[in-house]
Amino acid sequence: MSTKTNIFLFLFFYAFVFSQTLNQIKTIVIDPGHGGKDPGCNGIFAKEKDVSLAVSLKLKNYIEKYLPDVTVIMTREKDEFVELEERAQIANRNKADLFISIHCNAAGKPVMVKDPKTKKMKVKMRKNARGKLVPVETINPEPYGTETYVMGIKNEEGKMQVAMRENAAIYLEDDYEKKYGGFDPDSEESYIIMSNYTSALVIKSAMLAMKMQEDYKRFAGRIDKGVHRQSIWVLWRTSMPSVLTEIGYLTNPLEEKFLASDEGQEYLAKCMARAIRRFKCENEGRKYQFDDELEKMTPLENENLLAIKSGSKKLTDSLSTLIKNDANKEPDNEHTLLKDESGSVKETTYNDSGTVNPEGQTIPDNTKQGIICDSISDTLPMYKIQFATSPTLLDLSKYSDKGLICPHFYVQNNLYKYVSGNFTKMKEAAIHQKELMDKGFKDCFVIAWYKGKRISIEEAKQLHRYTGN
Repeated sequence: MSTKTNIFLFLFFYAFVFSQTLNQIKTIVIDPGHGGKDPGCNGIFAKEKDVSLAVSLKLKNYIEKYLPDVTVIMTREKDEFVELEERAQIANRNKADLFISIHCNAAGKPVMVKDPKTKKMKVKMRKNARGKLVPVETINPEPYGTETYVMGIKNEEGKMQVAMRENAAIYLEDDYEKKYGGFDPDSEESYIIMSNYTSALVIKSAMLAMKMQEDYKRFAGRIDKGVHRQSIWVLWRTSMPSVLTEIGYLTNPLEEKFLASDEGQEYLAKCMARAIRRFKCENEGRKYQFDDELEKMTPLENENLLAIKSGSKKLTDSLSTLIKNDANKEPDNEHTLLKDESGSVKETTYNDSGTVNPEGQTIPDNTKQGIICDSISDTLPMYKIQFATSPTLLDLSKYSDKGLICPHFYVQNNLYKYVSGNFTKMKEAAIHQKELMDKGFKDCFVIAWYKGKRISIEEAKQLHRYTGN
């Protein structure tokens, strides 16, 4: 059989499948990622669960306004936890014609340590809550851009971590082992069960995903990182064209600001609504001819590209200057810094006279000249050395000979996290870190603090550069 004949038969089959399996789009399910006890990935100040919900609600409004013949159903309309399987079944029960899952991305970088035997560098590993060895990662603030996923059996190289992260919400559900038939999001072998997915749905899902990526780039100024195939539970369990769109990186400070802004959320929602309308018209054989705000968006310029042009940001040096002992960084549940369940980070500080906190804990007077102890600077980020973490208050009098400087704690994820010092310069913090390591705090590490909250080291360095300090 000739090549031309093969191509003709493929196109004939594709056209037949497309025309027979999907006609009008009457019901769309919007799925804001994460929620409730599942925060998703967090940035310095923004939470994925909040951003995804805000954009989803705006998308719902635009679809109802510009596609009045479409019924929109939300998997959640407030900050609540919805199981992955239930998200998919909401779409199935309502016989949805499209399923749109909205998420934010995060980037991490493996922490490298020297093997004491071979003297070679290797990835630092730790045991997670389920006893499995996983790489320790530190925040990577460099990546930015949007990417959209459709269901895939042969997972793309380098994208498996996205599927594992989005499927990891399963662990927060009761009796998840029984409910999901032994499916383990951390095991690549488990993804074999998804091999019965209908390829016709992948084609239609990819058509919508491509339109979304095109409009993100054209109007919202996003960097197009492409359409990818990945084994994601909610995509596999839905019986209609489905996409999961990662609208940007919360681990990139500039993109986080865009994602958390009303303007950024409006643009992203409009881009999705426009792409859905384009897909709907094409699918229903109608001419695309509109003259409304979705067509008249003023294109934005990407904030990271603008920063590079202005010379205020160099992507290549953002991580290379981090403190050399960052391998000792304490791993959080996500790539990024997490706040406590109330959404805040509480800090208790002490002056040089050695005061007593509300719980009655006396802090010894171990101060050094030139160190800010009685207040936190509101104009500059400060560097501290985190030396201990405990579910209960520690008696710091036991560490009076350990060289601690103005020891104090902050509360994060219901844990007391103890820090020493309050430095304006990273070099000074690094010297104190070395002193504490020599005193027995082998796993201590540097953190940054600004205006009452913990921020990344890179963000602190950027703030210092912008202020000329």
